[in-house]
Amino acid sequence: MLSPDAISSEHKPSATRLLLAGAMLLCVATNAARADDGDFYKIAADRIAGPPGTLLKAEPVPAPPGAAAAYRIVYRSRGLANEAIAVSGVVALPAAGMGARPVIAWGHGTTGVATDCAPSLAPARDFSEIAGLQALLAKGYIVAATDYQGLGEGGQHPYLAGPSEAHSMIDAARAARRLPGARAGTRFAAWGFSQGGHAALFTGALARRYAPELQLAGVAAVSAPTDLDRLLRADIHSTAGEVLTSYAAWSWSRSYRLPIRQIIKSKAITDVQRVASTCNLDLADDLTLGLDAAGFQGTGLLKHGADRRPDWNHLITGNSVPPPGDAPVFIAQGVMDQIVQPGPTRAYVNRLCRAGLKVDYVEIPWASHGAAETAGTTAAVAWLSARLSGQPSTSTCTDILAKAGSQ
Repeated sequence: MLSPDAISSEHKPSATRLLLAGAMLLCVATNAARADDGDFYKIAADRIAGPPGTLLKAEPVPAPPGAAAAYRIVYRSRGLANEAIAVSGVVALPAAGMGARPVIAWGHGTTGVATDCAPSLAPARDFSEIAGLQALLAKGYIVAATDYQGLGEGGQHPYLAGPSEAHSMIDAARAARRLPGARAGTRFAAWGFSQGGHAALFTGALARRYAPELQLAGVAAVSAPTDLDRLLRADIHSTAGEVLTSYAAWSWSRSYRLPIRQIIKSKAITDVQRVASTCNLDLADDLTLGLDAAGFQGTGLLKHGADRRPDWNHLITGNSVPPPGDAPVFIAQGVMDQIVQPGPTRAYVNRLCRAGLKVDYVEIPWASHGAAETAGTTAAVAWLSARLSGQPSTSTCTDILAKAGSQ
């Protein structure tokens, strides 16, 4: 897997780095063939309306190690405007575990904004990218991995749009409970990397109101973007940041019906379109994204004053992560992350601690963006297991606030 921060904003990218720029913000990169299973994702319009979390379709897929069974699913959810939508994903049922099993709702990193960028199109690859999957299954947890709105099942994917992501994660947990042999209880936890960490934290904020019948035991997030304004400002001059901005601008212009030409230079529109139509699922995608983004170098893609557009700024603020309700939180951050940089994460954690929330915050000194996921997974799984087994929540807030007060 290519590291997304191989391209640092502190250095002028070489031609080789540009070719590898597809390993960008919040990336998921593997060599995997896409499945041509479009018919599975087609849902008649008159079937979409109904209670969120209703299972509409399920088909068995090869089970990953540690699973007794696995399924690709389509289920009902609520979209960006609270409209009824269908969302796809995968679910792994554990071989272990007795009684009412908890559900882990997993949020994946960025795969793109086009419909065919759904991870569930290649279930084996999808399962291989779920951090800590075998450990979670061994503990007897059901793992439900959403594609998010607009990926797989048609429509526009609202990239980094928090409420939509949260609805998709929560309703995946609901739908998983309806699978044969699931034996799922009402307790669940949200767990995600990067874009998925953003989704997990929004799940914490919305779960109590959106799904009162479920009990959210905790939220774990690694390399999660929290303050989107600071994120975009920090990253925009890097190739990785320009790919991220292309995804966000293209997606939001359609999801929120704002003219993209308000913020994107006319000469950059074609390149933005190419980036937005390319998934970030395999090595070929990485190379294509790097070549497409190379067109931005030197001149950039944003118009002068784009950061002062009130309508776009409103969206950036609204999709920055709010406090995650009263659920305990685990957050891991790589100190060497050049994409989701430590500063905004520290500020977010300090805000939660000052509000009296329980936060277990871990910084990984040597870790870049993607490396933090690998390094933080064992601690995250142990933390999730403790919350789901009813152990008292842990918190590092005393040390965090003491350190902040001494600076």
